[in-house]
Amino acid sequence: MPRFHRSRIALGMLLIILVAGCGSPAPAAAPAATTVIRVTPEPLTTVVQEAAAALTPTDAPPATAQPPAAASTATPSPKPSRGALGLEVEAGLPAQAGEQVLAVLASGGPAEIVTAEADLRLTAQAAADAVMAWERVFTPVDRMSSILEGTTLDELKGAWTGEAASPNYTNIYIPEEILPDLTALLGAPGAAVKPQAADAVAEALWGDPMGLGIVPFESLTVRLRAIKLDAAWPTDNRFDAASWPLTARAYLAPLTERGRAELSRLAAAGLPVTNRDPGKLTVLVMTGVTAMARNSAVATDRSGDDGFLARQVGPELAAADITIISNEIPFVEDCQADNSLNNLILCSRPGYFLNLELSGVDAIGLTGNHWNDFGYSNALWSLEFYKSKQIPVYGGGANEVDARKPLILEHNGNRLGFLGANEWGPEWYRSGTGEQVSAWAGPDYPGSARFVLEQMTADIAELKPRVDLVFAEVQHTEFNDAGDYQYEPIPTQEADFRAMSDAGADVVTGVMAHTPQAVELRNGRLILYGLGNLYFDQTWSWPTRTGLVARHTIYAGKLINTELLVTVIQDNFQLRWATPEERIQVLKIVFDLSRW
Repeated sequence: MPRFHRSRIALGMLLIILVAGCGSPAPAAAPAATTVIRVTPEPLTTVVQEAAAALTPTDAPPATAQPPAAASTATPSPKPSRGALGLEVEAGLPAQAGEQVLAVLASGGPAEIVTAEADLRLTAQAAADAVMAWERVFTPVDRMSSILEGTTLDELKGAWTGEAASPNYTNIYIPEEILPDLTALLGAPGAAVKPQAADAVAEALWGDPMGLGIVPFESLTVRLRAIKLDAAWPTDNRFDAASWPLTARAYLAPLTERGRAELSRLAAAGLPVTNRDPGKLTVLVMTGVTAMARNSAVATDRSGDDGFLARQVGPELAAADITIISNEIPFVEDCQADNSLNNLILCSRPGYFLNLELSGVDAIGLTGNHWNDFGYSNALWSLEFYKSKQIPVYGGGANEVDARKPLILEHNGNRLGFLGANEWGPEWYRSGTGEQVSAWAGPDYPGSARFVLEQMTADIAELKPRVDLVFAEVQHTEFNDAGDYQYEPIPTQEADFRAMSDAGADVVTGVMAHTPQAVELRNGRLILYGLGNLYFDQTWSWPTRTGLVARHTIYAGKLINTELLVTVIQDNFQLRWATPEERIQVLKIVFDLSRW
């Protein structure tokens, strides 16, 4: 967080620091020798150290187990062959349902689709003695640049059938192959329904501001954003598949004693077959600037509640599987709240960690430039404090080697790598303890990792084969030549972020900006130029009061959805969620300036 305040005095100080922080970068350090790995089956539980060389490179996400391929089902047999299990498939079911269920049946021995003397019947009708064997979840979507948050089932059905107009969308784009399934679920399609080739739906949505899409869950990509249906959506880890109305389902009913016995075995053999396995899904939340100091610290102390700042938004942040918070100031044992004018030396009382706990924090980004504000010893104490809380860090550390180490988190089979660095500096400044300190870590003193583009892109390239997704985080220069915060990224920031994306970072996130900034989709990868503030005290302008929380959904090693949640710092400095009107206002500004 570069030191910037409303007064001319503070701006002068800022310009001095800017000059001090723009010296020639230090020679690039050697690649980090170790990698922090957090193995987290469900939920996040363990942190272990592992040498980078010991990791097995993987150029692609791990293959998911698939049932053995079934024989062709184009021509069902009249009756089962000797010893084979017979499956009857009800007319009108998707061919995919019969083929995929047959593949699971064949894992236990010979099985065939037949027209007579079947042991099991695959049907669309649930019955007392039937079990769900197959499901395919469909998801309403819009282009990522849309401000539409959700719809209702009634609104969707009205627009689909043509019985009622929607103020939010006039055309519905779907892959043509799912038209029969959606017709069964929503009714006969009206003129608004526009079937497309599967790979043309995204382009159609991006070309139609009044379009809505519906796609199978497995077709989600970051170019599209899942739209809530009656306040639920399949990209959420709290999703209840059983109550979701946009799901094609098929059930296995026993017709013989052999079929009844087979149903018992199938419960452990991979049924139901689904395109949305919750065991492969991870929701990751990443946030902007946190600095629990100055007025936010005074407000917390006056409230008598160390978790005051997070009481409203914390539970939703904690609902994610992984929550990462960029906290750019140290915890200091004897820290005192100081909201004096132009105070730019910041710390947090250890008790304020409750705000991070209420937010479900799983890791901390240390790319901020206030990390050494109270001297090196307090920065080291803060690192030990995180360790005592079993919270790993990245983007900063006890020295320049530690600061550059990537953090690797695993959850539900998704392996995610995080790197961070600070472009701003400054090189040297006077700390609150009177020391001359650098914001950047050195050979034998703590700080944030120094951003050198060539080194950062090399680190991304080195990490890429060892994880499914790379998340690169940078605190960059955050204001324009006039010293103003702005929604639009400055040219050097844009060039550096694009270079990191081109080097292989799947998501590049800016955590320096005290206002939300533009978004870019670049060759299938996401750039979030700035998320604005989270827990902080900059209430002097509407842009600095607002922030973005990036909620990413990862499935089977791929980023399939990103939703931007909007927050507002209130006059009492407690954070709240934006109203619907405020959300639209902020996102419209961000998206209008984005590089789509």
